[in-house]
Amino acid sequence: MSVHENAAQWRRAAGIVEAELAPGQAALLQLETGQYHALNEVGTHVWALLDAPRTLDQVCAVMCDEYDIDPARCVAEVGTYLAQLRSARLIEPVS
Repeated sequence: MSVHENAAQWRRAAGIVEAELAPGQAALLQLETGQYHALNEVGTHVWALLDAPRTLDQVCAVMCDEYDIDPARCVAEVGTYLAQLRSARLIEPVS
């Protein structure tokens, strides 16, 4: 399943430990792989949005409201970011 599929919903995967490093910054530990992932302000915001299942379009609707970003650019950039999170086994599709 591609993160760019309109109907695809994504959520945080189980087995992730998160810690706030500074305001707007977080670190994630994927317990199965033992890998740490540092998130900047935007990445932390996307991560927070995935506390409930959401589609790429739903994430971008919120991001476009809060940041000055073109919707097409948001879909491209956040879609790439979600693909990276999926590859790192930090998010998973909702079945």
